Amino acid sequence: MRSQLRIVLVTLLFAGVWTLAGRVSETVRGWELFRVRDVEVRGLDLARRAEIVERLRLTPQSSVWEDPETWIGRLEGHPMIKEVRVGRRVPGTLVIEVVERRPVALAPTPTLEPVDAEGKRLPVDPAERPLDLPVLEVFKPVPGAGLLPTRGRALAAEVGRLRDADIEFFQMVSEVSWMDSTTVVARWTDPGVDFLFFRGTPPHRLRQGLSVLADALSRDLEPSPRTIDLRFADQVVVRRTR
Repeated sequence: MRSQLRIVLVTLLFAGVWTLAGRVSETVRGWELFRVRDVEVRGLDLARRAEIVERLRLTPQSSVWEDPETWIGRLEGHPMIKEVRVGRRVPGTLVIEVVERRPVALAPTPTLEPVDAEGKRLPVDPAERPLDLPVLEVFKPVPGAGLLPTRGRALAAEVGRLRDADIEFFQMVSEVSWMDSTTVVARWTDPGVDFLFFRGTPPHRLRQGLSVLADALSRDLEPSPRTIDLRFADQVVVRRTR
């Protein structure tokens, strides 16, 4: 028993050295000891583990010492995978670490379909996985295309930036559209207010708009504010009509 253990340990040591040198022995790859017996997948939320494992196309002869770039290439083709790393835990486990594409909005295509910040259409069924996300302006994607049209991608990128800039503001937004080529309209439903701001508006301007809205609502004047315009330098314009 000790002799077998010693052989395994020595083999693993040499296998590690060969790996660093970029040349794992074909003999070692063929050893049954290093056949893939388990796949550990980390980082999944929306994608399914079974889909990831299926894309690896493992065979009974697959070894943990095979070139991981082959598996990485197969997994990068999954529409939900943005980044992936493949490691191993010897003797027989592959360790897959993924970064998923995150939905930032729902695009009517014509049914509501999740998209990420790059405008990539994601195969997530909102009926199965409820997503509390803003709806983008209507765009007509090319049939079969995995990406929204150019203006749709630009708007999705702005929504992704908005989420990263101020998550509390983002969570209040129900619809996002273009007013013109540079002006974004972010619509709230409760209260019913449109925020107008230039593409790339920094977080502190959003917070200024929130403070002004809170102050205007506290005055209890009629009609209530309908538009908060952040497009003017050092000013926040409140309009009581859209």
